[in-house]
Amino acid sequence: MKKEHKLVTRIINCGLNPKKELTILLAVLFLVAIGISVLAYFMKNYYILISLVALIPGICLLFYGRYSLYEEDKRKKLESEFLEVFSYIRIYLVNNDNVYNAIKKANEYTSKEMNYEISVFLSKVDDDKSIVPFLEFGSRFKNKTIEEVLISLHQMIDGGFTESYLNQFINIFENFRNRVSLDNMNKRYKRLDGINHMSLIGSAYLMLVILVVIVKIIGEMSNGF
Repeated sequence: MKKEHKLVTRIINCGLNPKKELTILLAVLFLVAIGISVLAYFMKNYYILISLVALIPGICLLFYGRYSLYEEDKRKKLESEFLEVFSYIRIYLVNNDNVYNAIKKANEYTSKEMNYEISVFLSKVDDDKSIVPFLEFGSRFKNKTIEEVLISLHQMIDGGFTESYLNQFINIFENFRNRVSLDNMNKRYKRLDGINHMSLIGSAYLMLVILVVIVKIIGEMSNGF
């Protein structure tokens, strides 16, 4: 079986269709080429066509750069869902479920994307009882605290299910949840500050326009007398 290209894998992971993405890119490049060609024809300046040499790579870079934004957005959504999923896991653990069953049961309440990630993670745990699958799963979120939560889960498997390990897991998880809540609050404040600044700029612009209109009216009235 032919191995998929890394770019194709990235596009699929972003929830997009590789063939459709290629079609869109070619359509954009075609329209840009036609537009510049028409402009060069009417302006009788065919040196403008040279700009295509710079534009085509630039458009491709911008087009494929979107995938990094999609991946980051997906990561943030999964990280946010992580809180909800591991809240369920904590409930199952407190009710004396083992770690594997707690994760499997919690996975029933996840989104399609998270369900896939956890299912792959559990399949790796079936094959490898070491800490490696936990570290690999945690690395997908690019968040050290999530890795700590997963390490504490593995410790409950490796060291035996004890109250001390459970408390350690709960403490790490609660600290993580508090940190995320604080980050979300700070982001909301920043958005509000941005809106306030835009409102001030809009008000200042409106006052300037009104001032210009008043000055113009006064000038016209003065010229009339």
